[in-house]
Amino acid sequence: MDQAHIHLDEFARLKTFFHDFDPRVKLVSCLIFVVIVVSLNTFAGLGLALFLISLFILGARLPVGRIFKRLGFIIPLVLMFAVFLPLIRPGTPLFQLKLSFTTLTFTWEGLQASAIFLLRFLCGALLLILVTFTTPFHVLLRSLRDLRIPQIFTQLIQFTLRYFFVLYDEVIRMQRARRSRNFRPARSLWSHHTITTLGGLLGVLFIRSFERGERVYHAMLARGFQGEVRTLDSLEARPKDFLLGAVILLIGILTLIIDQGGWLWLYLSK
Repeated sequence: MDQAHIHLDEFARLKTFFHDFDPRVKLVSCLIFVVIVVSLNTFAGLGLALFLISLFILGARLPVGRIFKRLGFIIPLVLMFAVFLPLIRPGTPLFQLKLSFTTLTFTWEGLQASAIFLLRFLCGALLLILVTFTTPFHVLLRSLRDLRIPQIFTQLIQFTLRYFFVLYDEVIRMQRARRSRNFRPARSLWSHHTITTLGGLLGVLFIRSFERGERVYHAMLARGFQGEVRTLDSLEARPKDFLLGAVILLIGILTLIIDQGGWLWLYLSK
């Protein structure tokens, strides 16, 4: 595989309490925590959730640089949504940006909504990265099957990830073949030459992926594939797994109480 590939299982074999955590209990407890996190509305609750998730990541000995690199793939898309919230959310005007055809007004309430949106995304993404980095990919799919997720969805996830890199390698080989034939790309993305080249690339890629898919499917049938991917890993949830799952849920409930102002209730009741 090329070095540009994403290796999901690169850190899944470390020996920490989170790697030793039963994947089914881990998956359920972390997904419930994600649902709680995306429902938080205050900086206090989201800040506490982000702090506790960071402690989990440090405890699992995951590389921070690699996590930020993984976040870099999706943060630009999230920022595109977040930058519009200060413009469309009504409230106290913070500053104006005068353009030649209109004036854009940024509001304080919109800016706060953007910050909360980004914090929610960051907490949710870090939790999902924590689960995928600490669980081998085939064990994660096996856990989804044990949790009664329909088999068609788990197979779609598995084959999509596997074939994404196969198609990526095909595109790289086709680009290398064009360069070896002294191919010169057009200067503009919207030129007829560029569009024709992209159309030919997509057409050949579709035909090659279809033919390869047929060959792989027949090879799987020859090896006894009957619609279910089997693994040799045996999963068994222990009491300490349920205890750790309960701790994660209690942390989620704690952040929800603080988000709802519960710490003020405790302070005023004294």
